[in-house]
Amino acid sequence: MNIDTCKESEEYRETEEERRIRDEGFVEKFFTERELKVNYDAPKKPDEEKARAWYEAVEQTISRLPTYQHDNMGQPLNNTDDANADEAISDKAEHVAPDKTDNKSTTSETKSQAWFFRGQKDAKFGFTSTLYRRVLNSNLSKLQTRNPQNLSYDELHEETLTLERSMINAESNLIDKVREIGIGRGLTALETLTLLQHHGSPTRLIDVTSDWKVALFFACEGDDDRDGRIFLINTNTNQWKNFPKESSPEKRSEQLIWQDLIEKSQLTFTQQDINERSDNLNKFLEGVRFSSFWFTTTWPILLPFSDPRMISQRGFFLTGGIPSPRPTTTPQTTPHSMTYSKEASKPAKSSLTLHEFRMISSLPILFWKNITSLEDLAKLQVPQRASGYSIRVPKCFKRKLREILRDEGVHADSMYPPLRETVRLFEHVVDESLKK
Repeated sequence: MNIDTCKESEEYRETEEERRIRDEGFVEKFFTERELKVNYDAPKKPDEEKARAWYEAVEQTISRLPTYQHDNMGQPLNNTDDANADEAISDKAEHVAPDKTDNKSTTSETKSQAWFFRGQKDAKFGFTSTLYRRVLNSNLSKLQTRNPQNLSYDELHEETLTLERSMINAESNLIDKVREIGIGRGLTALETLTLLQHHGSPTRLIDVTSDWKVALFFACEGDDDRDGRIFLINTNTNQWKNFPKESSPEKRSEQLIWQDLIEKSQLTFTQQDINERSDNLNKFLEGVRFSSFWFTTTWPILLPFSDPRMISQRGFFLTGGIPSPRPTTTPQTTPHSMTYSKEASKPAKSSLTLHEFRMISSLPILFWKNITSLEDLAKLQVPQRASGYSIRVPKCFKRKLREILRDEGVHADSMYPPLRETVRLFEHVVDESLKK
């Protein structure tokens, strides 16, 4: 049967495989249109020499970017005096705004901006969490019956809440189960979630690292027949200081801070509640206030490292709510800067729909198209809102890049330290202490 004919039938439903292929094609096109070019001088040399030149060019630029400074256990370094910090920042960047708006930042704001990195071995993958992809697939049959172009703000918002509820329910069940089998004792719910994410469990958290070489390792880890991608995400580390936390340690252990935000924001209250400033009203206001930030903010999770793998990978996380529609005359569209060309031969003019945005990222991150070269990133002043760029890792470079990284001490054994090797390290520490 002809597929086009099928699509005209009310009974036709796009299969998961068809949807996956379509979505991956769209995502790859979007990031290809805005990926940053790496300028290196090795036009007529073998791939191995080109790979080294590419690596050195990337390293030279990224070394000039402000990154999150922390000790070996992930604790922030606070011993740098302000004068030295200011000098370092001025050396790193000539401030150029990403758009035509006046984007002057204060010194404190500038100092809090930091770049994080994420490597993916296939360039056509979006910046999405494993849990979000599973939830989206589980809701596929419901979403296929709705034309996103014809949905109102209220309908789009309700769809957002449906997906968010599914993610919250999955996270709650996951934490309950791991607690039942003895994992995460003594940890808060958020700490438990970071531990699970780092060991492959599906969560809404997205792994990032403060070390671009770690990201490069993951971009080159496999699939040598496909180009990889490194994402560069700039965010304000002060967001972590402002991350909402339960005042009670018991509550922090029991559940994630965002688990009941939807319920709080949907509470009903009476005039008497308003007059008496009741607990019900306070919960409602708390939920509304948090929801407004939750669905529009990308939060860095900068907890201290909790296991050897996190230490090796300099692993941190990004989280937030599912990108939400804006209450405007065209609520289904993203900010104007998030555009792509519907046709390859035409310039980018079309704003992304909310559904298209969610294929790109499960977090509210703006992927700009204001610069074309990686070198320009070092002289860029980014806005306070989380911003993203990417570079392509050519498949023909992967093997050589793995060799270079191994020489730098970045390889499979260092990224995934075996338990026995960790035990040997502990034994060595004890033996050395006994010699003193």
